[in-house]
Amino acid sequence: MIAIDSLVTAGGGAAHKRELAARGATDRDLTWAVRDGLLRRARRGWYTTFERSDPRYKALRVGGRLTGASALAFLGAWQWSDRPPVTVSVPLNASRLRRVRGTRVVWDSLDVGERGSAWSVGPRDALREALLEVSFEEAVALLDWAVHQRVIDLDEIGRLVAGLPGDLARIEGWVDPACESFLESIVRTRLRLAGYSVSSQETLANGQRIDLVVEGVVGLETDGREFHAGSFEADRRKDLEIVVGGKAVLRLSYSMVRDEWERVLAAVEAAVRNHRRGTTRRVGNSGSWPRAPRRGLRLWRLRPEARGLHPELPTGSPGGSGDERSGSSSGSSGSSSSRSSSSSRRRGRHRRLGTIWG
Repeated sequence: MIAIDSLVTAGGGAAHKRELAARGATDRDLTWAVRDGLLRRARRGWYTTFERSDPRYKALRVGGRLTGASALAFLGAWQWSDRPPVTVSVPLNASRLRRVRGTRVVWDSLDVGERGSAWSVGPRDALREALLEVSFEEAVALLDWAVHQRVIDLDEIGRLVAGLPGDLARIEGWVDPACESFLESIVRTRLRLAGYSVSSQETLANGQRIDLVVEGVVGLETDGREFHAGSFEADRRKDLEIVVGGKAVLRLSYSMVRDEWERVLAAVEAAVRNHRRGTTRRVGNSGSWPRAPRRGLRLWRLRPEARGLHPELPTGSPGGSGDERSGSSSGSSGSSSSRSSSSSRRRGRHRRLGTIWG
């Protein structure tokens, strides 16, 4: 018998029956592979090595492919969760879709189906959808990741968001091509929302670079476990260089940023004030600022650009993985269920709104 599971694995973990038949697989081979647990039949004609709990299996089971944040998670995109809610892309002419609990279906144009793999749309199509799903800070982080990994160039963001709600065109002003990690991106965005001027990857006299510099006087180092677990001594020597360079030092961990942001913000404010030996007046950054949307599935919308040094901050400022969702809900009038029809019409101007199967 042909090693069917090897053929499917070589094809990315999922393959259609006609593709396997072209490589010599027979109906008997497929039947025995499923009975032996080597393959799973996601739906008619589709075979996979993915477990039934895998988002990729669920997408195939529905009759489509992963898109949005759930697709980008498999590429290592910068997000709070490595298992975001499952979003499934299906073509406009799709039919006989299966209901799978916990998935959301969106209908995409036929050209989207020409890109990507058997279980996922292309990275740019997934990124475009993800911007409509995640919180503001995560949307900025995803674009930072995409630019850092050269999925897109900075000057391509305008084309990427073309056809999406108009305020998304202004998110480009929040993206930093110098950003090198998810934690840097989140901290930078939150501090900008708080009104601070923040620069990335400023070079020290010895050639090392500071993750973030706040108001020109505080050096922030973000210590993600992935890159800093075995560099205790080197990190402390870097702290010395930052102080010698005339700046105060704050070193933030992943859990501090995720769970203790108010305390972190208070420490940054105190460090800036103490370094300058006086009260610091926060100066607003130029550009548009996010607010909670009035309706629909999106968690944020960018305000029109406003002049002045003290921009109005968003209600329910985008924060961690959970707070911004509750903030957005409280900023909306009425219940989400009473708005399902109006939100569908609103987003329908750009694309057909997906169905949520809970």
